[in-house]
Amino acid sequence: MKNNKSNLAQKWAILAVLTVGITLLHYNTEQSLYYFHVFYGELYCIPIVLAGFWFGLRGALLVSTTITVFYLPFIYWHWQGLSPNALDSILSLCLYNGLALLTGALKDRETATREMVLQTDNLIVMGKSLAAAAHDMRSPLMLIGGFARRILKNMDDHDPARPKLTLIIQETEKMERMAEDMLDFSKPLALTKVRGNIDTTVRNGLAKVQEAARKKRVSVEYHPSPEPVDIKFDSVRFEQALINLIQNAVEASPEGDTVTIALSVSSLGSPFLDVADNGSGIPLAKRQKVFDPFFTTKKEGTGLGLPIVKKIIDAHGWSLQILDNNGGGTICRIMLKEGNGHDCIHQ
Repeated sequence: MKNNKSNLAQKWAILAVLTVGITLLHYNTEQSLYYFHVFYGELYCIPIVLAGFWFGLRGALLVSTTITVFYLPFIYWHWQGLSPNALDSILSLCLYNGLALLTGALKDRETATREMVLQTDNLIVMGKSLAAAAHDMRSPLMLIGGFARRILKNMDDHDPARPKLTLIIQETEKMERMAEDMLDFSKPLALTKVRGNIDTTVRNGLAKVQEAARKKRVSVEYHPSPEPVDIKFDSVRFEQALINLIQNAVEASPEGDTVTIALSVSSLGSPFLDVADNGSGIPLAKRQKVFDPFFTTKKEGTGLGLPIVKKIIDAHGWSLQILDNNGGGTICRIMLKEGNGHDCIHQ
């Protein structure tokens, strides 16, 4: 950590020395020595490019803005109307800021691409590991669960071992669901897209979560779009993603509360689906992490529900946004616009 801070301080010191040094050369050289000033102006590109490579767009713009502030008084003091020299100085300032934009943007794009490739590689390795682990877990879990259910079926209702056996079955079922989630996450996602009305799939998904919502004593309301939303999508995968989102919303809601599902079309004609709860919400610091595998804030969560949702949404070329609900809680918004493949987390 100390080395990191030391390296950053050294880089900023180099940029400061270069910027101030070149500026002093300008101010201490006679205006009549025009070609020296042209040479000094070219030297300004060095700290701008270095800032772009070291700190991205923000760093490059900070240096170019500083150069502009330092250089403007020099232009003002030697202003002789719209002479070629004055115009050249103004164009140089535009060049510095343009160079900062270009260098910084390219560096930021390179950094984002590198992180995406690294994340993809990590997910591939993780997926293979999960698939192997889930495959090894599945068979013994099914065997244990099957034997336990058979024993429980033939057991007397007053047998003192019955509660313990019931607990074994419940925990086995939980592990089986975890293994299924691990397999779902690790499998390559192949979509079968068919154009259809998404409202039908939403209603099918709602029907499958009503029982879990009833046990939690949470109501689930659906507000369909007044106009039909016909898009090309994989209804089976989308229903899986929707069920995960609704179950998360139900689990986040206090008893007696309501989870609201709303299918709408924006003023620009883009359809979107909201899953809203009135729970405690997701802190800003955790919004970037909720789609990471195995990250969970729930005691019994596997941390794979939302990553699977994200995987399905991304495969469709849609985007998923996490928004604050006005009444407290969270809105998970699926932008159903075809051709939009970026994941967005709004704060």
